[in-house]
Amino acid sequence: MIHRSVVVVLSFVASVALAGNDGPTLVANGPVAEVSAASGAQPADSLLVGSPGTPLDRNPLPAYPPVPPGPAQTISGQCFVVTDGGQKITLSRVEVCIYPQRHFEGYVREVDARSRARFAAMKSIACPENFAALSVSEMDRSLAAAEVLRHDLYVVWQILPAASASTQTDADGRFSVTHRVAPPYVVFAVGSRTFGGETEYYRWQIHSSAIRNPSQVDLTNDGLR
Repeated sequence: MIHRSVVVVLSFVASVALAGNDGPTLVANGPVAEVSAASGAQPADSLLVGSPGTPLDRNPLPAYPPVPPGPAQTISGQCFVVTDGGQKITLSRVEVCIYPQRHFEGYVREVDARSRARFAAMKSIACPENFAALSVSEMDRSLAAAEVLRHDLYVVWQILPAASASTQTDADGRFSVTHRVAPPYVVFAVGSRTFGGETEYYRWQIHSSAIRNPSQVDLTNDGLR
């Protein structure tokens, strides 16, 4: 459990480095509140009073000027994950966005900078080198910091400005959006799923050059490494 929490945080940093890649990206998964019973299972925030580091910069990014529209086109698909047991779980109310690729790349650079700044500020407590030597209360505080950091590095994507076109997935995880964003563009979405006291966070970004069938652009964890 201890080592898993540290790995989860490091996987977030790796996900930032992968931000420009085509295809779906699994951001991270792990326990929502992984503190020991010895501490009385205090909330993560209460364990972090006086913790080092500045808060995550959540100020929205300014939008780039609009680009000339292209021909109308429709993208449709479904957002879902498949469990280890083969069960298909559809994800509703996921916002699916379309950005011009050059704009999106600029936004990713700012998200990258803010994510790395937040990680650097929290690293000493969330990922201590001598974790095994810590007291139980110090371990609880470190694990709580790791969870706060894990969540912050997911919500940082909320700073993106409004997309050129967007829609939300329905109750069955299906979506369809007609847009006039000329290629190259990026289909982008973030989502999460909570089950059994754990939360998985997902991020998808698919470049238009990778879309073979616009009527079947599925956002799924299938094939993730």
